[in-house]
Amino acid sequence: MKPVLFNNVEFKEIMQYVQELVKQSGNIPDEETRELTAEILKYFDLMHREPLSRMLQAIERSYPDLKDTLKQDYTINTLLELYDFENTNLPDKQEKT
Repeated sequence: MKPVLFNNVEFKEIMQYVQELVKQSGNIPDEETRELTAEILKYFDLMHREPLSRMLQAIERSYPDLKDTLKQDYTINTLLELYDFENTNLPDKQEKT
């Protein structure tokens, strides 16, 4: 599958639209649907936060200057900000067994 690439303007428009959709989801009249939507968004966040954290840990261990280079890209920096990683040096986690 060919990757989909957006320029910064298109990516910003996508982000704004997603923010509007999330805002609208809080106004869904049916409480059960509203709660289900909130739960999906919560777990979607968690599903991405952990692998992103691990990728950043690997980058910081092996290529400590790379994170600063990556942060210069608007879309990457936006992702880091969304997951609160933009100013974080991540401690190594012990492997869970």
